[in-house]
Amino acid sequence: MDFDLEKIPNYKKAISYLRPVWLNNKTSDVNPHLELLLYKGRFQLATRDALYSDGEYYTPGLAVIKCLKPFLPQVKSMLILGVGLGSTVQIMEKAGFFPRFTLVELDKVILKLAVEFLSKSTKAVLEPICEDAEVFMAGNKTRHDLIFIDIFDSRTVPDFVTTQDFLTHCKHSLNPGGRVALNYIINDEDKWKETLKTFSKVFPDSEILEADINRIFISAAHQTHQ
Repeated sequence: MDFDLEKIPNYKKAISYLRPVWLNNKTSDVNPHLELLLYKGRFQLATRDALYSDGEYYTPGLAVIKCLKPFLPQVKSMLILGVGLGSTVQIMEKAGFFPRFTLVELDKVILKLAVEFLSKSTKAVLEPICEDAEVFMAGNKTRHDLIFIDIFDSRTVPDFVTTQDFLTHCKHSLNPGGRVALNYIINDEDKWKETLKTFSKVFPDSEILEADINRIFISAAHQTHQ
C-alpha cells in the first residue's frame, strides 16, 4: 500500500469528505477482513464492525493525550500495545512530543502497514515488535514512561487484557511515576464491573475517561522498582 495522498485521484479525495472511500482490502491470519479507507483526507483502518485507526482524530488516543498533557514532557519512552496504523504516534507528534515508541502488534499485516504509514512522516524512533501482547509483557524487562493498552478483537477487548497478571506485568514495566492507559468498550455490564475491580486492585490511583463508546482507564505507577 502506498500511503501517498498525491497518488489518490482527486475525485476520491473529494468524496472522502462526504463518506469513507474504500482503498484496499487486506487479510491476515488474525484479521480475515481489514479495510483501508480514506475519510476526510486521512487514512483509516477498519474491520467489518470496528475502527482500528483514524489518524489524528482517533478518539481514545486524543482523550489519553489530552488527559496526560502536563505529564507528556517527561515521556522519553512509550509502549503501545495494539497499533492500528499508529494513530497515537501521530497524535503525540502533533502535540509536539517525540519519545521512542515500542509498537507491539500480533497481526503482522497491521504492523507492516503501520510501519509503512508512519515512516512517511514520523520523526520518532520506532521499534516494531510482532508478538502476542500477553506473551510479550510476561517476558518484558524494559521499562517505559507511558504504556497505552489498545488491544481489540473487533469491538471486544480480549480476556487476558483485564486479568490481574497482565495488568501487573504492565505495572512492573513502568518507570517510577510512569502512567498506563487502557482503552475499553463495554459489551457486558458484569464483565465491566469485574474489570473495574481488577484494574483498581492493580492500579488503586486511577481515573476513567469517557470517549464516545470507549472507557479509558488512566493510572500512575507509584511503586519503587527493586
